[in-house]
Amino acid sequence: MSQSLRLAFFTGGVAMGVGMMAPAVHAQETNDDKPMGRVEITGSNIKRTQQEGPASTQILTRKDIQQSGKTSVADVVRSLSADNNGSISGSFTNGFAGSASGVSLRGLSVNSTLVLINGRRTAPYGLGDDGQRSFVDLNSIPLGAVDRIEVLKDGASAIYGSDAIAGVVNIILRETFEGKTISGSLGTSGHGDGTLRSVSGTFGFGNLEEDKYNYFFSIDAKQSNAIWQKDRPEYLGQADARPWGGRDQRGGATTSSNTGGSSFVGTVRPVDANGNTIPGRGIQNLPGCAYIDRNTSINSGGGCLWDPIQGGYQSVQPETQNINLYGRGTLKISNDMQAYTELGLFNSQAKTVNTPSALTGTGFDLVNNRVVNTNTGPDQLLLPIGHPDNPFANNRARPRWVDPNRPRTSDLDTTVTRLLVGVKGTSFGWDYDSAILYAQSKTDRVQNGYYRASALQTAMNNGSFRIGQAGALNSGQTLGLVSPELKNSATTKLALWDFKGTREFGQLPGGPIGIAVGGELRHESTDSQATPFTDINDIVGLGYAAARSSRNISSLYTELALPVIKQLEFQLALRTDQYSDYGNSTTPKIGFKFTPIQQLAFRGTYAEGFRAPGPAESGDSAVSGFTTFTNDPVRCPVTKLSADCQDGKNVGAVTVGNKNLKPEKSQSYSLGFILEPIKNTSISVDYWRIVRKNEITGSDPDAIISDPSRFPDATIVRGEPTSDFPGLVGPIQLVKAPYINAGQTRTSGVDIDLRSRFDLSTYGRLTAGLTVSQMFEFKRTTNGVTQNFVGTHGDKNLSGNGGTPRTRASASLAWDRGPFNVTTSLNYVSAIENKNETGGPCLNLDPVTGKALTNCRIASFTTVDLFGRWDVSKQWQVTAAVANLFDRLAPLDVQTYGRINYNPSLHQSGAVGRYFTVGARYTF
Repeated sequence: MSQSLRLAFFTGGVAMGVGMMAPAVHAQETNDDKPMGRVEITGSNIKRTQQEGPASTQILTRKDIQQSGKTSVADVVRSLSADNNGSISGSFTNGFAGSASGVSLRGLSVNSTLVLINGRRTAPYGLGDDGQRSFVDLNSIPLGAVDRIEVLKDGASAIYGSDAIAGVVNIILRETFEGKTISGSLGTSGHGDGTLRSVSGTFGFGNLEEDKYNYFFSIDAKQSNAIWQKDRPEYLGQADARPWGGRDQRGGATTSSNTGGSSFVGTVRPVDANGNTIPGRGIQNLPGCAYIDRNTSINSGGGCLWDPIQGGYQSVQPETQNINLYGRGTLKISNDMQAYTELGLFNSQAKTVNTPSALTGTGFDLVNNRVVNTNTGPDQLLLPIGHPDNPFANNRARPRWVDPNRPRTSDLDTTVTRLLVGVKGTSFGWDYDSAILYAQSKTDRVQNGYYRASALQTAMNNGSFRIGQAGALNSGQTLGLVSPELKNSATTKLALWDFKGTREFGQLPGGPIGIAVGGELRHESTDSQATPFTDINDIVGLGYAAARSSRNISSLYTELALPVIKQLEFQLALRTDQYSDYGNSTTPKIGFKFTPIQQLAFRGTYAEGFRAPGPAESGDSAVSGFTTFTNDPVRCPVTKLSADCQDGKNVGAVTVGNKNLKPEKSQSYSLGFILEPIKNTSISVDYWRIVRKNEITGSDPDAIISDPSRFPDATIVRGEPTSDFPGLVGPIQLVKAPYINAGQTRTSGVDIDLRSRFDLSTYGRLTAGLTVSQMFEFKRTTNGVTQNFVGTHGDKNLSGNGGTPRTRASASLAWDRGPFNVTTSLNYVSAIENKNETGGPCLNLDPVTGKALTNCRIASFTTVDLFGRWDVSKQWQVTAAVANLFDRLAPLDVQTYGRINYNPSLHQSGAVGRYFTVGARYTF
C-alpha cells in the first residue's frame, strides 16, 4: 500500500481544521520515508501501525497548529469543521459560563463532547453552560505544551465512558523534551487594538536512554488587551443597524404606546394609591439628555436614546491575562518500566463589561416560591411623594433609569490545578499504564454595577438615592448600599485511579489479535455557588444558578482488534460504568476496515453511547429563567380575557435538579471510503449519523400548565385572585419543575476530504487540502413535536443562540522549500436562515413594516489566513501570520444574544478584523 493511502487510513481521511493534513503523530516531526512505529491513537487503546484503524480520527500536529497562526487551544479546536451549534465562544462574556470556551462536536452541545488531556479526564469549568452543561474550558490548556490534538468524531462511550456521545478531543502534551527554547510573539489587529503579548519557554534535561531520566518544564504567559465593538465599522460599531437591514437596538426610547425604556436621565410615570397607572397621564422624561456625553439623542417620544455599543459597554474580546505552568518528569526504572509525573498550574484573569443595569426587573424568589416583579404590581419600585426626582405633588411615581457611569462588570479569576503520578512498562507480554490523577478548577467571580432591589426601595423611600444627571447626585456610601459588590465561586474536583493493559496474542490469517483491558475509579464533585441574594431574587437582572453534587464512578472495559484476513479488520469494544447517583450503563462498539485493493478502502463503525446526568441536572441545583405558554386552562374558560387566553404569555420557569434522571443514550453510525486515484492524492467520504434519546432537558412549562397531572413533580405558582374574579385562582406566575428525560435528537451528515502533495523538485513541495463537513439534518423531537434546526438559527435557546450552519469547510495550500514555509488557509461557514427551525417563521421582523429583517437570512462567511516561517539558523526561527487577510466583516446578525449585531460563535474573526502576529523562537 502506498504511503499516501496509509496516511489516509491513519488520519481517518479528514483534513485538519486549519486546512493542513498531519503526516504523523510523533512528538517530533517525522520523515515520510521512515518506517512507522506502533502508536496509540484516540479511539482505541490498542497500539497499532499508523495506517490502521476503522474510526474517523483527525490529527493536528505541532506543525499544523503553528501554520494555522492561531494563538490558543480554544481557537484551534473551535475551528474544526465538526464544531457546530452549542459551542461556547470566549467572547460571550455575559453568558452563564463567563469568558470560558468549549467545543460542541456535531452540534450536540459541550456536555456531549469529551475533552481529554493525554488521554485522561480533567476537571470541568466550575460555571456550567446555561447553568446546566458541564464542559472543559479550552482556555486552560497551554498551547505551547501541546504536542498534537487528536479528534475522534464518532461515539466513543465504549472506549472513554460518559460525555463522549458526540466524540472526543484529546489534547496530547509533550512526554519528553531535551534542550532549551524561548519564544515570544506580538499581535495586534489592523485597527490597532486587541494587542496580544506572549512569552514562553521550555527547558528539558536528561536523556531517557542514556541518563535514565528526563524532566522538563514550560511556562507560557499571555496578556491580551480588550477590543471594543465601538471601534469597528458599519453595523458592528453601532446598535442602530437599520441602514443595513437590521433594527435599532439603542436603549432609552419613549414609544408611541406610552412605554418608557431605561433612560440616562430617567423617566417617571404617576401611579394611583394602589400602584396602578392613571389613565390619561403618561410618561414624563426628565431633562438633561443633551448634556450627557454618551452619544445620546432624543427620539420622537422624547426619550433619551443611548447606544450600548458607542457607549463602550460591548467588547469583541475581553481583557485577559493567562499564565500556564506545566512540568513532566520521567524516570526509567528499567528497560521494561518507567515512572512519570505531570504537574500543571493554570491561572486566567478576565475582565468583562456589559450595559448598565436597569432599576427594575422580574425574577423568582426561590426561598418563598414566588415571582417578584419590581416593574409593576405590589412589589414594584416607586418614588414616594416628595422625592426630589418625583415631579408629581400628589402621586407616587414609577421610575426608569440607568446610570451611564456604572456598567455591569464581572471579573473572573480561574485557577486549574492538575497532578498526575503514574507508571508504565511491559511485563509478561503486556504493555501496561496506570496512574493516579487529581485535578481541580476554581473560578472566583466578582460582579459590580447590579442593584439590590430591597435596598434600592429603602434608599428611594428616604430620598438618599437619586436618578438622573448621570448618577452624579449619589454618594459613594449610598451606591455601596444599593449596589453592593457581589462575590461567588465555583469549584469542581476530579480524582481518579486508572489502569490499562494491552498485548497481542493468537494469530488470525490477517495477523495477531490485539487486546486491551482496563478500568477506572473516579470521584467527581461540584460546588457552584449562587450569586448572593439571587435566591430571593433581590438582584435586578441576575437569575439564580447553583449546583452542588458529588459522585463515584467505577468502570471496566475491553477491546479487541481482529485482523480476520489481511484485507479485513474488525474492532470490538465493550465498557461498563457504574455511577453512584444513577446506576449502571454498558456500551458496545464495533468497527471494520476493508481494503479490497491498495487504492481503495472501506470503513465503518457502530457504537452505543450514554451520558450520565451532570451535577446541575441531578444534584442540589436550580436555574431560573423565563418562557412562554399558550393559555391558562383554569382561568381562560371563565374570564375569556386575553391576559389568560393569549398565546405567547410570559411565565417564570425554575428548573431544579432531579436525582431520578436516567442517562441519555445514543446510537452512532459511520460508513465511508478512502480512495487514492493517483499517487500522493487521496479523497475520503464518511457518512455519520447519531441518534440521542432520553435527552435531559428542563420540563416544558406549557405542557405542565396544559395537563399538570402528567407532571406530578411540577409546581404551578399563582398570584392573588384578581378583583374582577375574586372567587377564581389567580394568574400563573411561575412553573417550578425538575429536569426530565424527554425526546430525542437525530443528526446526520457527511465529511469529505480531498488532499494532494506535489513535489516541485528544486522548487520545494506543495501540499493542498480541502475538507467539508455537510450536515443533512438536526432534528429534535420533544413531546411529540419534531423540529429540524439544520441551516437555521435554532435551537435559539442554546448557548448564546449560535445557529446550526449546514456547511463548514476549510482549504489550504502550503509551500515548503528548505527553511521556508508559506501556508494559506481558507475558512467557510454557510449562510443560515433567521428562523428557529426549517419552515418556521422569521425570528425578526421590522416593527413598522412587518418585513423580515436581513431578508430573514444571515450571510455566509469566508476568511483567508496567511502564515510564514523562516528557519534562519539551527537556533533561530521567525514566524509571521495574518488572520482574516482581507478584513472580512462579520455578517449582520440581529438574532443572536451572544453579542449585538454579530454572531461570536460563527463569525468572531470578522469582528476582530485583520490581525497581525509576529514571533520568534530561539533554541539553545
